[in-house]
Amino acid sequence: MDDVPWTSTPLVGRSTEMAAMLSAVDDARTRRAGAILLSGDAGVGKTRLLDEVATGAHERGFGVLVGHCTDFGDAGLPYLPFSEIFGRLAGERPDLVESVLTNFPAIGRLLPTHRLIGAQPVPQDGPLDRAALFDAVLGALTALSTSEPLLVIVEDTHWADDSTRDLIGFLLTRLTSQRLALIVSYRSDDLHRRHPLRRPIAEWSRNPRVRRVNLNPLDAAESRTLLNALLPDRLPEDEERRILDRAGGNAFFTEELVAAASMGDGSAVPPDLADLLLVRLDPLSDDARQVARVIAVAGRRVSHQLLTAVAGLPDRELETALRELIDAHIIEHPGNASYYFRHALLAEAVYDDLLPGERVRQHAAYAKALQDQTVAGTAAELAGHATRSHDLVTAFEARVRAGQEALSVAAPQEALKHYEMALELFPADPAATSVDRTWLIVDTAMAATLSSQHLRAVKLLRKALADLPADAPIKQRAELLLPLSDICLVIDHDQEANEAASQAFRLVADEPASAFKAKVIALYARVSDALGRPMEAERWAREALHIAREVGQESAAGDAGITLAQLRKRAGDPVAAAKQLEEAAVRAQLAGDAAAEVRSRYLLGSNHFDLGELVAAKAALEYAAQRAGELGRQWAAYGFDARRMLALTQFTLGEWDEAAETARADSMTPSAAAAGLRSVGLMVRGGRGDTSVAEDLQGMRKWWSLDVMLPLIGLQPAVEAYRQLDQAAEGEKLIAEVSAQLEYVFQTEWYMAKIRFAALWMQLLCHRVVSEPSAAQELVARGAELLAEGHATAEKGLPPGRVLGVEGIAWLARLEAEWERLRWLADVDPPTAEEHVATWQRTADAFGYGFVIEQAWSRVRLSAALRAAGRVADANEQAQLAAEVGRRLGAQPLLDELGSAADPVGSAALTARETEVLALLAEGRTNRQLARELYISEKTVSVHVSNILAKLGVRSRTEAAAVARRDGLLE
Repeated sequence: MDDVPWTSTPLVGRSTEMAAMLSAVDDARTRRAGAILLSGDAGVGKTRLLDEVATGAHERGFGVLVGHCTDFGDAGLPYLPFSEIFGRLAGERPDLVESVLTNFPAIGRLLPTHRLIGAQPVPQDGPLDRAALFDAVLGALTALSTSEPLLVIVEDTHWADDSTRDLIGFLLTRLTSQRLALIVSYRSDDLHRRHPLRRPIAEWSRNPRVRRVNLNPLDAAESRTLLNALLPDRLPEDEERRILDRAGGNAFFTEELVAAASMGDGSAVPPDLADLLLVRLDPLSDDARQVARVIAVAGRRVSHQLLTAVAGLPDRELETALRELIDAHIIEHPGNASYYFRHALLAEAVYDDLLPGERVRQHAAYAKALQDQTVAGTAAELAGHATRSHDLVTAFEARVRAGQEALSVAAPQEALKHYEMALELFPADPAATSVDRTWLIVDTAMAATLSSQHLRAVKLLRKALADLPADAPIKQRAELLLPLSDICLVIDHDQEANEAASQAFRLVADEPASAFKAKVIALYARVSDALGRPMEAERWAREALHIAREVGQESAAGDAGITLAQLRKRAGDPVAAAKQLEEAAVRAQLAGDAAAEVRSRYLLGSNHFDLGELVAAKAALEYAAQRAGELGRQWAAYGFDARRMLALTQFTLGEWDEAAETARADSMTPSAAAAGLRSVGLMVRGGRGDTSVAEDLQGMRKWWSLDVMLPLIGLQPAVEAYRQLDQAAEGEKLIAEVSAQLEYVFQTEWYMAKIRFAALWMQLLCHRVVSEPSAAQELVARGAELLAEGHATAEKGLPPGRVLGVEGIAWLARLEAEWERLRWLADVDPPTAEEHVATWQRTADAFGYGFVIEQAWSRVRLSAALRAAGRVADANEQAQLAAEVGRRLGAQPLLDELGSAADPVGSAALTARETEVLALLAEGRTNRQLARELYISEKTVSVHVSNILAKLGVRSRTEAAAVARRDGLLE
């Protein structure tokens, strides 16, 4: 299990970096697992330093495993470095790998022998879970580290594929007490602003178990030391100085400049780096130079078997050429039947020096050897060589196989890349291939959906349908309409989902019973349910189940069973609905229908949430999110929804830290999903007083049309931020914009969130009326309109037979309470003190189902109403209940609103306006005089006076004036 290289190049300097890395190794020996991110420019000496670290780890009794990332171009082999690690281990220690496979069978999917063209797939029940694969890699490395501590090195991650980056990120977050050290290297000069590794590096660096080591160029003294070590005989001083100046502290450049200068006249060293590197090949034989070119075309590494098949040289001549390259330090041979260039820069220079025709011929030779299975290779390798050799037929077939292989190891991002390139290469004559174009399009859309790129899938399916000839077979058109409707329903494009489902339904209506027909009708039932057609939904859901049973494939209509459960719940039987959903989930799990299982488990949690059963909702959603991860559907429909709904449930329950953690995005999170999760994060941040959430929501506008839940969730904290910033107009504008967006998406003005939006808008009017008393009549008139809109929504926003849920009831009560507060503050047809208290008491009670922060805010308003009614003791009690919640959650805006009412002991925390009112009150001003002098309404003055009396703990204006003079509050 030792992958310890040997090199004759001396290591100069680097003592600090070496110490830091060996410190991580030493920590791992004492069960403090950790990781190092090693960065540096190309040629600065990363690989040489890693060689030394590997040697040091070996001397300390560590097993050393090394994997490399390779530049495959647009799409490569997922998890390549880990395939290399486990593949090498299988060759050197088959007994050890056999034990690993017994305990972690998913590792078999990564072994090179199972990823080669024509290889037999690893026996597996159903599709491979991405989470299961990641857990298997972690488990395997942990198990290996029990016999001896382990150092795992992954080099050149600037070339890593998406799935490899995700797996590395997963391992970094799971480092605890294993005897395991992980070192990840990358070229810092390759990380341009849009490089896909930039975000993961930033994310990984926040992990306390991860340390960063940056390898800077050698300083002048170190460069001179290296130069002296490399030179058998000293060069003239001016020549040595020229070499040092040109190398700029880069160890590899120094070596190459020394080698070039040692070959003749130092002044003849080429000015360009590529030419400099190629000078090394000039003294070699023709065969050696040709073999170097062949290796360069393969990439940085090539197996002996593949090189033999492609080089076109007899064995003796090939061996002689290889020996010549090794002796010249052009390539290295680590002893595992493969060869690689000492440095990627040299391989790149040799490749770039090839004439176009030479490149095409060499790539074609590699493609032929791989295609004929003369040597072992992967579909991704074959696809790359075939593409570069312009063999488009072979490239197409290889891209399809590479996409399938990527999906089999839960790497949908790479599958999507391969499939999309395959679609570009699809033969003009469909008869020229056995691959069905419709199947390929649907599989590509599935890969896009699993990668959380739903709009990409929708665009692909729309175009495919538009390109179909009018006389296309019925089933072909329906096969494209089915996923289009499904995905559109997920992203709330309900109208398009309905049109696609209806068209597919009509196409199969007269077709004989089949599993496909059952799926189409089941989807049509689900769309009917989503669009508020319960009778139609029930009829066709039952028909789908009947057809599925008739053809002996009941699992084909698993979706219909879930729809029937939802209908049962809305009919007023939530217990029976929950039981049906549980049964549907189990059936789907047994049938291997991952989509149906995740949907049913998500809906089970969502139904608990709608009923106000938040603890049960939390438990169900936690399991739904867990299963989605295990099934590789954490970013697909309902899997992602389960995670976000879980975070919302935690927020509602007042578990804000847990909600923030659930909603935290990392380097493994697709961009669209990360934006969706951030909307819940805005609620936590906004609740704690971070007013930048308003700007952040505006910055996520590009995601609003894709994920309407994002603005729907993020609106409230943004509006509250605008209120705190005294920018009510901006808050009203935002509510109007989000409302217009939702009306467009839902194709109706009556959607249930509008009740909450009306309450938020009413709250802004209350804020304005205090500072704009002259606009009181206008603001109250607008408030009346909002109240009417809220009531109309409660009546018209629900399909027939449905009733308002607990959250809807609570927000409607809040809207009515804010309406009374607005009239009370404006002194326009104000409610009586008793009416005002009663409406806020109803609101506080309505949120008592478990919405902790909203009940606390309702109690803040109830406290003010009670105080204005002269019920000071009751007001203080409500203020204390609200303050306890505010302190526990860190809800600073709520505590600021309470002021010293949160702590009735003492007279601190009078606001500036209250201090101003107190000063005039002490001079004997009446409420009317105060209102005229301060340009506010008498009702607002009354509120301030009530707050002052409560904060000072007194019962009259005279007592308040006396306390103010005694305590120096007027100074």
